[in-house]
Amino acid sequence: MEYKYNAIVLNKIDTGETDRVYVIYTQEAGRILARAIGVKKPNAKLAGNLEPITYCEIFLAKGKGRGNVTGAIAVENFLAIKENVEALEKVFSAFKIFSRLVTQEEKDEKIFQLLLDYLLAMEKQAGGEKIELKDNLKFDIPTLGFIFKLLQSLGYKQEVKKCAVCSAKLTSGENYFSAEFGGILCPICAKHSKNKIRITDEAVKFIRIFLDNKIENIGKIKSENKNIHNLKIIAQEAVRWIVG
Repeated sequence: MEYKYNAIVLNKIDTGETDRVYVIYTQEAGRILARAIGVKKPNAKLAGNLEPITYCEIFLAKGKGRGNVTGAIAVENFLAIKENVEALEKVFSAFKIFSRLVTQEEKDEKIFQLLLDYLLAMEKQAGGEKIELKDNLKFDIPTLGFIFKLLQSLGYKQEVKKCAVCSAKLTSGENYFSAEFGGILCPICAKHSKNKIRITDEAVKFIRIFLDNKIENIGKIKSENKNIHNLKIIAQEAVRWIVG
């Protein structure tokens, strides 16, 4: 029986001399694996439409187990991302985190839309007007926003408006992040937490902006490199705590 999926290609794995298995995230069924027979042959027509970082319509012949790809039509190739080394690296790093967090074949249209919105935002950043940000942070900001919004969508929203332990209103100054408690700790509660990371006031504001706004609206936000570095460490710790 043949099925049609709206899909985003995350990864490809060579199997045998001419075949590949594709890791895709679909609007209709979540994360699935699909096999493409003969796709590595020189005259194969499917290969170009199944490259990672492609939004496409995929047709699968599926019985029991993994389906076989019978056709694919590219909807968006994201060429600006693929032609920009820095954008490409950021997207693949985001895909790795996504694949660690999202492992089940379970439909979630909100997560599919979030993933698509992230790629569209990165495509705009890569192909649009030059934005003067230190160390090309224009790719870091949408990627970090995507990670924090993904955690929120999966039920791991970080508490950034009050202390995650005592619920006291956060004030500027000395605050800490704790993956164990799922958010920001005030200085008093932080004294009793071993695994904590100092977080800048600017980083706290950024996470609030990420959670309250669409990805396409955060791309031009400017910040110092130290705050982005702080956010990267916090995002890594939050993911590590969840997946181990």
